[in-house]
Amino acid sequence: MALGSSTFSDFGGAVSDLFASSGHRSKAQGDRIEAQNYGLASDLAIQNEKFTETSTAIKQAQIERENVKMIGGQEADVASAGFAASGSALDLLRDSAAQGALTHAVAGEQGLITEAGYTEQAQSYQNMQKAALLAASAEDKAATASTVTGIIKGVAAVASIGLAPFTGGASLAVGAAAGGLIDSSGNG
Repeated sequence: MALGSSTFSDFGGAVSDLFASSGHRSKAQGDRIEAQNYGLASDLAIQNEKFTETSTAIKQAQIERENVKMIGGQEADVASAGFAASGSALDLLRDSAAQGALTHAVAGEQGLITEAGYTEQAQSYQNMQKAALLAASAEDKAATASTVTGIIKGVAAVASIGLAPFTGGASLAVGAAAGGLIDSSGNG
């Protein structure tokens, strides 16, 4: 049988699909590396959340200690001056205690806000990790589909030059069948 344009088209399609398969596999490998990096970033965000929780507790303990020292000092000053713990002295102590409690609460809330930010960041990285793994899976499927269509087109090309027990008309049927197996998105 003579070499026709369909023979060259089938050989070209086979080579193209087989190279595409290799490209899809490389892309899948890159997607997995990307997913691994997102996993590491998520782990770091979770670790930062725990560090923030610990440092907030330490900061609150330091604030509490300063409050106790300050109020104790004020009480000592009032007593050493010979004043009773009443009137202005009590107002001063009450104001100092309220200010200390407010500082303590603000530090706690700021810590919770920072922790929530790290938790959200970790979740975001986990979502990106899942997306990268899905992309890798899709590339694997596309690679398999490209390999299959490449083989089918190669068989059709060989059949069209008479090296297989097919007729030239059969190669057209094989090529059409290959095109029908895989849609343009690479999904079977």
